[in-house]
Amino acid sequence: MLQVCHPTPPATVLPGHFAAPVRRTPRAMNPPSAPNPAGDAGVLPEFGSLSIRDAPSPPGEEELDVTNMSRETAMKILVRSVLALANAAGEIPATPPLSRPHTPSGKENVPGTRPHRRTASRPATPIPADRAQTSRTDLEQPEAHHDEPIIDIGAGAEPEYVQRANMARKFFSKSVPKVSLEEYCNRIQQYCPLSTGVWLAAGSYILRLSLVDKYVPLTHRTMHRLVLACLTTAMKTLEDHRWPQKRLAAVGGVDEMALGRLELCVEFLLSFDLQFLAENRLKDSTVALQKAGQAAVMTARLPSSFKLSIPRTRH
Repeated sequence: MLQVCHPTPPATVLPGHFAAPVRRTPRAMNPPSAPNPAGDAGVLPEFGSLSIRDAPSPPGEEELDVTNMSRETAMKILVRSVLALANAAGEIPATPPLSRPHTPSGKENVPGTRPHRRTASRPATPIPADRAQTSRTDLEQPEAHHDEPIIDIGAGAEPEYVQRANMARKFFSKSVPKVSLEEYCNRIQQYCPLSTGVWLAAGSYILRLSLVDKYVPLTHRTMHRLVLACLTTAMKTLEDHRWPQKRLAAVGGVDEMALGRLELCVEFLLSFDLQFLAENRLKDSTVALQKAGQAAVMTARLPSSFKLSIPRTRH
């Protein structure tokens, strides 16, 4: 016997019992305040007196990790390599200033005109009042004068290689600064703390300027200004945080205009190729700087006071 199953009839909805969905009006919310990066003091690095001598020795090429390296180790790599290269280079005189029989028609070289004042792309990070005071570093006077132009523009401009040599003059001091490079870098890190990436990037800039492209000789008369300019350029290129130009110049022992000109020289000589989009690029340049410093130590000339002698045998 077959059994027929009929589906259950749908429930009848009476017109009086039909309920339409109720739309809820969202509560009025106040919009967030406008962002103010200059007022965000939370990104300010920690102040502290660091010593390169207390930092651990830099690891070898296989163990080198630029992402987890401490700031002290990065400083040690830069200071050791720069000192070794400067010792090996010896004394190299600065290029004489350009002598022009006539003034080129470039805008920057017209007498009586003031150069364009560069404005910061973003405001500097605020500094707490208890950390605002710094002590100025006494650095030797520069070899180049302020009125020497950085670049020539327009008809009658000097060749590019001559302009590069003129830029290199900006990094020379008239005499060797009395402050050592280690003490100089410790002071910069004490009053203007910089990250590991900034120190490693500055070392990469120095490697390209002095060894790869050979634009700026790395000597005891150039290394202080070269380190300061490369650190400032790397900070503004890689970091959201930015120290005020006036503070950096005072700690570095130069005036604000001179520091700005040194920045421009670094950027022009490096063709504005300042970024490290790949992690391997920063690591490779750091390893290359270390190897260059080690090779300089092996090939450095012995001082004149060093004399070889046969050791005396004990009876």
